[in-house]
Amino acid sequence: MAPTTELETMPSTQDLSTSLGSQKSFQVPIPVMQAKKEVVAFFGVGVECIGEIWYEGNVQIDGRMEGTVHTKGTLVIGDRAVVKAKIEAGSVICKGNIQGDIVAKESIKLLSPGFIDGTMSAPRLSVETGGVFNGRVSMGGSS
Repeated sequence: MAPTTELETMPSTQDLSTSLGSQKSFQVPIPVMQAKKEVVAFFGVGVECIGEIWYEGNVQIDGRMEGTVHTKGTLVIGDRAVVKAKIEAGSVICKGNIQGDIVAKESIKLLSPGFIDGTMSAPRLSVETGGVFNGRVSMGGSS
């Protein structure tokens, strides 16, 4: 009997697309698209992660995350996301729920119906009507 090769056991492209379901296609938020940057990691609704994630590019979280997030790019928190984490990013765009400390090198955008409970540190901060923040803000400079 001939041994099976890796190619024979791999699912077809069509099978793979079907198995990925809604996570195969997702909407990249307009601010990220306008910056012409790709989302390199996506945690969809129903995905739960406990731990630490490190990325150079952009990350979108629509599920649950607990731990630490590090990215030099943009971190997008979707409107159904719940994140309990220490966050260090280039920029943060929040439409979901973040509990923890956020340090952004460029900016933090809190969009409706987003909620942030913790500390935020960034040179630029914007809060859309309907966004809720509870905590402390530092916008650079010496204390």
